[in-house]
Amino acid sequence: MNYLVDTSALVRILRRQVDAHWDDMVERGLVAVCEPVLVEALTIADAKRYDEVEREIRATYPWVPVPDDVWEVVRAVRTDLAAHSQHHGLSVADHLVVATAIRLKLVVLHEDADFETVSRIVPQLRQERLGQ
Repeated sequence: MNYLVDTSALVRILRRQVDAHWDDMVERGLVAVCEPVLVEALTIADAKRYDEVEREIRATYPWVPVPDDVWEVVRAVRTDLAAHSQHHGLSVADHLVVATAIRLKLVVLHEDADFETVSRIVPQLRQERLGQ
């Protein structure tokens, strides 16, 4: 596995709004998911299909646990962002995705410019925009 998918990318993949390359990467097990992304993605699921959508996501994507020390990494990242006046864009879930990716040395797959901003300030974060 190389990538940790963010909600912005996961939703586009689930809606089949991506290049076939990404479908192949998902099928090969190279795109993982973590709890904060699953929680965010399920907020848009139809209540009648909620359990089914969760099962589909868990069956399709390798599972990555959020590291035990995630809040230490979150603290370091938010401090670095604030020092550059760039601390406004990330949600708590985004912070958890960033910290998990940094700690586990994964590339955040996204469709959200905030991750590009973070990677300019926090060089440990590797990221790739879905459309590229």
